[in-house]
Amino acid sequence: MNINNSGKIIILFFLLALSSFFSASETALMSLSKLRVRYLVDQNIKNADIVSKLIDNPNKLLSAILIGNNIVNIGASSLATVIAIDYFSSAGVGIATGIMTILVLIFGEITPKSFAANDPEKISLKVCKIISLTIIILNPIIIIFNKLTELILKLLGSKNNSKKPFITEDELKTLVNVGHEEGILEIEEKAMIHNVFEFTDLQVKDIMTQRTNIIAIQLCTPYEDIMELFKEEHFSRIPVYENNVDEIVGILHLKDLIFHNIDNDNFDIKEHLRTPYFTYEYKPISELFSDMRKKRVSLSIVLDEYGGTAGLISIEDLVEEIVGDLDDEYDEHTKNIEIINENEFLVDGFTKLSEVNEILGSSIESEDFDTIGGYIIGEFGWIPQEGDMIEVKDLTFIIDKIDRTRISLIKIIKHPKI
Repeated sequence: MNINNSGKIIILFFLLALSSFFSASETALMSLSKLRVRYLVDQNIKNADIVSKLIDNPNKLLSAILIGNNIVNIGASSLATVIAIDYFSSAGVGIATGIMTILVLIFGEITPKSFAANDPEKISLKVCKIISLTIIILNPIIIIFNKLTELILKLLGSKNNSKKPFITEDELKTLVNVGHEEGILEIEEKAMIHNVFEFTDLQVKDIMTQRTNIIAIQLCTPYEDIMELFKEEHFSRIPVYENNVDEIVGILHLKDLIFHNIDNDNFDIKEHLRTPYFTYEYKPISELFSDMRKKRVSLSIVLDEYGGTAGLISIEDLVEEIVGDLDDEYDEHTKNIEIINENEFLVDGFTKLSEVNEILGSSIESEDFDTIGGYIIGEFGWIPQEGDMIEVKDLTFIIDKIDRTRISLIKIIKHPKI
């Protein structure tokens, strides 16, 4: 059946319209994030489930769109050549090529893709049904092309990233920061969410109370002395050891004493001890938190690799890593870092290097030490004396106070970088 030139021109513009459709669909669907689509599905937006299925298999989606687009573009170019030859004879081929290049660029590529980029969500929800039908129709061809593509990529040494997570931890942190900047999240909410991310990266040794700071009592301690210690320290529980702190035999809870009639003369501390819960210093705190909750334990004794006591950690310590400091009426409000002026600081020796870096804007790093006191001892190579001074890069460390064998207080002077 012969089709006159008017019919051919109508078909040509129809093919250009299809080219525009495929180009717009490609831009819209390929620019949508899985996170946004998941939200649309949860909100029961019409056609969102279809869009979700499409972007779950991006290789198949892209192949279908590109095959469809190429078919209509080749068809349009061939038909334009036939029409041009009818009008311009042998010169029609060159004329058709020039005109179709302009038409495809403007109406088949630039315009539809720019249009779709302005509102990809709306366009995707409208085109998804037709694209799904296209995938069904072209499925045999898509399978062949995808297999060939995989083979070529394999020969080129390219790896398949289909199992790559659609959003990373760093991207989630960026989303949280943007949410705060846009006023969606309060500063406390932002800090808490960031703390949750860091929570999974920390080990028990990073936040435990160090061995040298443990307050414990011996098995033979009299009742009056125990109650006096509870009163002075405002603790609700205290570890109990036999000969030294490496031999923790139990945990004594204050409530186990005050809710029982205690005969001071016949007091036996062993009758009131609870079994200690032990953990090790390299255990992730997220795992310890889960274990302590399941076993309803409020205090854990931390062991080192030799079985000695390295420190202790409470459930409160773990919760504070997420929500921040939980102060009660007995907590002393002391600062680890006291800012004298913009370049001078008084720092507690037990302050974490990460906290020092955050406040000072420095970049102190150490594979061997977690605290600023330990770091400075490492730099000296011996235990310094009060008044000793050492310079590291743009920082001067002056030993302000020594408590037996540990650095208690350090003055840090920050020198402006030249």
